[in-house]
Amino acid sequence: MRSTRYHASFTRNLMAAFTLGCLLAGCSVVGPTAIRSGRLAYNDAINETNRQQLLMMVIYNRYEEEGNLLAVASVTSNVSVKASSGIQLGFGDSDDYAGNLVPFSAGSVYEENPTISYTPVAGEKYTRQLMSPLPINLLALFAGTVSDPENIYTALIANINGIHNPDFLFSPSETDPRFSRVVAIMTALTKAQCLHWIEDPKNHGFSVVIDDYAPAYTVQVNELLDLLGLPAATANSTKLILPVSLALHGRETGGIGIITRSVFDLGEILSAAIEVPEHEKDNGVAIRYPPPGLAGKDLRIHSASDKPEHAYISVKYRDRWFYIDETDQATKRFFRLTSALWSVTIAESTTKGTAAPVLTVPVSH
Repeated sequence: MRSTRYHASFTRNLMAAFTLGCLLAGCSVVGPTAIRSGRLAYNDAINETNRQQLLMMVIYNRYEEEGNLLAVASVTSNVSVKASSGIQLGFGDSDDYAGNLVPFSAGSVYEENPTISYTPVAGEKYTRQLMSPLPINLLALFAGTVSDPENIYTALIANINGIHNPDFLFSPSETDPRFSRVVAIMTALTKAQCLHWIEDPKNHGFSVVIDDYAPAYTVQVNELLDLLGLPAATANSTKLILPVSLALHGRETGGIGIITRSVFDLGEILSAAIEVPEHEKDNGVAIRYPPPGLAGKDLRIHSASDKPEHAYISVKYRDRWFYIDETDQATKRFFRLTSALWSVTIAESTTKGTAAPVLTVPVSH
């Protein structure tokens, strides 16, 4: 009987150990699990800190202080799982060890050791990208892919065929109602699928194509052409091709000349939207901006002494919290556009071959 009990106990423990070994061998599933949990976490952290960096740069600009950016060059995460198992077997009469032995034991240690590399964003190439007017291809891409191009035109176009859309109103006379009308007509034609931005290999650029507009939109198309200083469409015209160039005027070539804003211009517009105490503007600590133009008139970056509960993005500076309210769609939209274009600027200025140093930081737990 004793021998029978021994063999039964040994068999149970052996089977338990074998089962545990099989489970531990399943550690290969840690890889996919680590991707599911880690990828989104890293991506969320990078996106949030990118927004925080941009908001800090806008705040620094308002207070005329120098700010620096760090671009995340790479994230390398090494994941390992160390497992151990043990089994305790009794020999002899079970009365000698009953209740004193743990049949089997197991343990595992999950380790994740990320290494993050940063690239300082600075230098002539970055400054040139930041200060230069945005290329027409970016305007065309954004205007052609969003559901409401009105905000894209208002934010990115500073001048179209001599019609000015100023960043700031240094005098009331700078407001030109023709610009709002041009944007309204182009937006309506886009929503009606009558206006398209297309690449124009012949002119090595982009063109605005207006087709299938008659008779429903004939009046609007001719009004648009008149505002832009272009000849009216002929009675039998079914398609208009207007080449677009980065220029003050395009009338001489029968097309559209556009001056776009730079990423720096967009940052200035955001800086002017920050709530700043009057005494900080009076004593020169913060810049006092003139009234904003169309692009910035509805933007608000709030400040508060306590951390806001419902913020799209927030940072702390000068013992105050600066934030964009999560329900403020106009400011969120403009900030998101600026962030996307700023990221393009950073990517263009930190491409391979640059001599910028890379700061690599191992993260330990």
